[in-house]
Amino acid sequence: MERSAILSRLSTQSSSERPQTTTLRHKARSIISASPADDINTLPTTLLDLLSQIIKPLFIKTHHPQLTSTGRKNLVSGPPPSIGGRFLNDPLEDDEDEKPWKTSFTVALLEYILTSYVLLPFDPPDNLLRRTTIEAHFHLLVPPILNMIDDPGPKPWKSSGCHLLFLLCEVLVSSQSEMLKRSGLTDVFVDALKTNFLLLPTLTPEEESLVVLGELYPAFLGVIDARFIKLSSIQAGTWLGDKPGSTVTWTMGEDFVRHQEMLTLVYRHGIMASLSHLSASSASFSNTSSAPLTTFLLQQIPKVFTRMGLHSVKHLQGLLPMVRVGLMDPFILAAPDMTCAILDVLDCVIEVGEPRVKEKWWTEILRGLVGCWLNCLDDGQRDVSKAIGKIMTRLKNSANKLGEIVGKEEWDGVVKRLIEEEVDVKGLFET
Repeated sequence: MERSAILSRLSTQSSSERPQTTTLRHKARSIISASPADDINTLPTTLLDLLSQIIKPLFIKTHHPQLTSTGRKNLVSGPPPSIGGRFLNDPLEDDEDEKPWKTSFTVALLEYILTSYVLLPFDPPDNLLRRTTIEAHFHLLVPPILNMIDDPGPKPWKSSGCHLLFLLCEVLVSSQSEMLKRSGLTDVFVDALKTNFLLLPTLTPEEESLVVLGELYPAFLGVIDARFIKLSSIQAGTWLGDKPGSTVTWTMGEDFVRHQEMLTLVYRHGIMASLSHLSASSASFSNTSSAPLTTFLLQQIPKVFTRMGLHSVKHLQGLLPMVRVGLMDPFILAAPDMTCAILDVLDCVIEVGEPRVKEKWWTEILRGLVGCWLNCLDDGQRDVSKAIGKIMTRLKNSANKLGEIVGKEEWDGVVKRLIEEEVDVKGLFET
């Protein structure tokens, strides 16, 4: 958030604002105003003052069971939060006394703080100001974010908490900080987030689900990226710290296994469990009770598989038959965004799992592409639309990618037989 925007927000008083909140709001505005806009050297102190003098007092009454009073992981913690709490609590009950942080400026101020860290320089090994600052402030940022995520109401606080967690992880990744690993708070964040995977209709309205899940999945993947920043950076050749030895250490091996486990958790217990919940059929997700939610969930699969790399192929046996059935469903074209999301999944599978696709799964993918192409032709005879044209272009691109990895001789033979059986598929293979 821009400096002018947060100052404007802090200048606005809500109709039901309490005197204590007004005092903190004025104080926050004074702290920001007193700091020169272009002075990087004073920025860490300004951010610390905002966290310790404004944010901490707002959350002082809300103790999170998974944290100690200093913001560290509680080794004797209580059970993780339950989504059932929002059905047991009285929605009309005024909780300002218990949760004074529910103000008109809390989220905006935290967003301003988190986006300000990226203004600090990070040029290892000479200048590590961004990393040292975020690590020094980390224990002050964790309690507010966790309390928002655990708030019973799906929005605005839960979704805002997820968004703030994503911003925090972005800062940790940009500064290559291993603070999540050292603090042991990864599991705390994971427990808080995974509780909300199934905030889906009918218990949760579709609109609220889209808002919360739209922030939850980026936050979850952000936690994974921040927790395993060294592993992923070394693999990508972008690690700026000490270089590892010629052999992979045991610790990195453990990190790799844990990294795959967390991504599998997102995929199986988040994405696929949600798709199954929304679908009327276990064989396909095209017959869904919510096309927007299904589309969103499908869009998360490439993000997970890209992080998994080749190890994502272990999920193809359960995924690709569902994708193929979905593409062959003539009614899928009524939801063009969902169709494109399915094709994004296929393109990702072809790219990431190329060896396994070539060995086993290319025929399954081809069946789906052919079925969808024929449905497009049938639908196009009734209504030639831009959406159908876009899908047909995507189908041709996917078929070309598939043909490149299969091998020319085998591919040409299959294409020839398909055209002999159904001449309408010829256009699918034209370049």
